[in-house]
Amino acid sequence: MMNCDEARALLALHTEPDINDGALHDHLASCPTCAIYHRRNRVIDATLREELRWEVPSVLTAQLMAIALQASHLTPVSRPRRWYILTVYLLTALVMAVSLAVAWTYGGAVLMQIGVHDALAWVFDIPAQWLAQVTQTQPDSQRIIEFALRVRDQLLWLILAAILWALLDRSPQSLLAKSE
Repeated sequence: MMNCDEARALLALHTEPDINDGALHDHLASCPTCAIYHRRNRVIDATLREELRWEVPSVLTAQLMAIALQASHLTPVSRPRRWYILTVYLLTALVMAVSLAVAWTYGGAVLMQIGVHDALAWVFDIPAQWLAQVTQTQPDSQRIIEFALRVRDQLLWLILAAILWALLDRSPQSLLAKSE
């Protein structure tokens, strides 16, 4: 047997519940409260559907179309002058520079008070300690580490060259050259 909560949930879920459903039909027939609830909600739903239906008057449609057609014939808005744009960019850059300088000054002072400088020094010292430990436990690795340190600068330049090559290869000029 269906209880009132289940029946009201079914009635709320569906705008047109299946009254032919045996359990729901039996419950509505035996429970006057749910039957009143169902009739009241049907009236409210019907009223709302009727009131929310609105047809646009043809006069309003014609006026909106006339406005849209007039707007398409208007001259485009003029762009700001070049000196104005440059002035805005320059002032924006100055404000950003001053903001960064102030943030750098106060941020550095705060970080020094907190002790971040010592923590960063410790973090940057870890690779040197690790290399010292590796060379102490594996003496043969000393030659490999020395070789890697000697070619490190050249490898960094090669990586930089590869990155620049990739960026230039994807530039708009190179894309235009490929399409020709």
